[in-house]
Amino acid sequence: MLMPSKRSLSKEDIRAADKDEKETLLEHDSDPDEDMLFSRPSTSNGDEKVDKKMDCVRLQIQEVTDVMRDNVQKVIDRGDRLEDLQEASDRLNLAGNEFREAARRAQRKAWLQNVKSRIIIVSVTVTIVLFIIVLDIMVLYLVLR
Repeated sequence: MLMPSKRSLSKEDIRAADKDEKETLLEHDSDPDEDMLFSRPSTSNGDEKVDKKMDCVRLQIQEVTDVMRDNVQKVIDRGDRLEDLQEASDRLNLAGNEFREAARRAQRKAWLQNVKSRIIIVSVTVTIVLFIIVLDIMVLYLVLR
């Protein structure tokens, strides 16, 4: 059976999904504990620590989104390869069926040719034997007369 048509994502789709993921991860669904972590009261030394932590969290989020994007692309590629493999399998199955039918036709043709040759050999042999018998009868008739 053939699989449905191939699915593919354009680069624009991936970029839009990337932008949506970033917005969702950075702006929405934040926990009250996370809000407190990101919006602590600032001190002169604390600003640098918060900025470093924010940069670290952003970097981790970016790494996770990159890994997930790669994983999604690998899954899509794997699906495409599976569909290609299925199509190749279907083509091979059809070719095998065609080969099987051609082999049957060739076998029937060879059998028929074999039967024809045997019939010809038997009829030639019978004709020769009948000719010899008729010839012997004629010779006997002439000798006895």
